[in-house]
Amino acid sequence: MSDKSQVRWQVRIVAYGVVIVLSLAVLELASYAYLRMFEGYDGTHLMNYEFDDYKNIHPTPGYSNTHGIYHNRQGFRRKDDTPKDKPINTFRIFLMGGSTAYGLESQSRYGKKKYGVIRNDETIDYYLEQYLNERISSTRVEVINAAITSQQSHHHLIYLNQTILKYHPDMVIFIDGFNDYYPWEKGFDQFRDYAYQERAHLFMADPTIDALASYTGWWLFRKSHFIHVAAKTVRPIWISFKRLGNQHERKKMDVPIALENLTVNAEHNFLKMVARNSIILKQAGVVGVFTVQPEIVFDQSKHFTPLEQTILEEMNAEWPLNYSEYKNRAHQIVVKSMKQVTSDAGSTFIDLTDPFDGLNEDAYTDYCHLTPMGNKKLAEYLGHSILPLIKLGMN
Repeated sequence: MSDKSQVRWQVRIVAYGVVIVLSLAVLELASYAYLRMFEGYDGTHLMNYEFDDYKNIHPTPGYSNTHGIYHNRQGFRRKDDTPKDKPINTFRIFLMGGSTAYGLESQSRYGKKKYGVIRNDETIDYYLEQYLNERISSTRVEVINAAITSQQSHHHLIYLNQTILKYHPDMVIFIDGFNDYYPWEKGFDQFRDYAYQERAHLFMADPTIDALASYTGWWLFRKSHFIHVAAKTVRPIWISFKRLGNQHERKKMDVPIALENLTVNAEHNFLKMVARNSIILKQAGVVGVFTVQPEIVFDQSKHFTPLEQTILEEMNAEWPLNYSEYKNRAHQIVVKSMKQVTSDAGSTFIDLTDPFDGLNEDAYTDYCHLTPMGNKKLAEYLGHSILPLIKLGMN
């Protein structure tokens, strides 16, 4: 190869490199602008949760989405900071649970069109605080949203000791159910089988090419605006594609066996956690209130709207056959068990699975997450139930 040819190849390589870098820069800037204009991005926090040493994840402190989602510096879903020293003449309530208690947006491809964001002033804690303060004039009631998406009852055990009790609560309310109250797989272990453990196992186990590729993608998703937008765009398409490919693989549940497994799983998992959480709160002089959250699959008094009927059909087409039958029969077992364990441990149980009687508007945005009106009605139902406990605690 002549010297001139070699120079031309070197120039081409440099030119290609410049074009690639400039193209990536344009894509990165365009993605940044898109996130700012359409997704409520505050320019700092791409994700609303971060790694936690003990619970796997925790809401990102100081997170702000300009569409109306805020976390304070303590990582609670609240705009104002929460001092550890409780203000004088204040009854402080912490709301704990998973994504329903947090106020997550719809995960349904139908519900997302209407309920793509649930603002801070549309969550259960917001409406509950409002409801209680309208009925209690002598003392200010403070309801703090400490829920974390995907959390299970064993995480509450950790979070209470790690953080919550340091803020001197008078009452802690748990809104749970979907994440870990209904496992039908034989030998289920909530510590071992928690979904977010998969990523930790992948990254921390023996090094593999798959782990390297996955971690690189995860790092880019958290650091690159372009990769973040691209991944969020491609993911629902990929999920829809997988659904099409797996339609013929839907399994039919053996409901009696599933219920037998549930009964054993409950005893070895969430019922123990509920009892232990109750004991911790009782020893700390805090009122513990445990609930079972509503789900669209349950038989209930609400007359479903057209959107809710579509969501229910969507769910029934994707979950295992006989799933609705299983969940409704399992619900009876869970409620009976929860009543017993909370009674024995000295805490309070409230069944929240049918709070929407007479509501003609949408209450559900998907299988278990709620609309602003759904959150309001549930908060009023819950508030009515706990009002006597609060007044008793003030005396």
